[in-house]
Amino acid sequence: MRPGKSPTSEQLVFRCAGPNCGQLKGETDHWWLMWPSKEGNAAVLSLCAWDDDIARREAALCVCGEQCAQKLQSMFMANILEHRARRR
Repeated sequence: MRPGKSPTSEQLVFRCAGPNCGQLKGETDHWWLMWPSKEGNAAVLSLCAWDDDIARREAALCVCGEQCAQKLQSMFMANILEHRARRR
């Protein structure tokens, strides 16, 4: 934080949600956002290019790049399959 400036909601720090990553987002980074949701009985994972408004949403997962996005997608898919197997 700069001296003389008070923190505001606009000075948020974003950290990559990728497994074992934790990289902090810089101003010029080209990051992505992912978020889980539900449509009817189906679990859905959405992906979009960085958007400040979406990044502030509670369920948004900040992702530093393709590798971390793929890891999160893989985890999401494995969780769906595991949940289905438990129901049987």
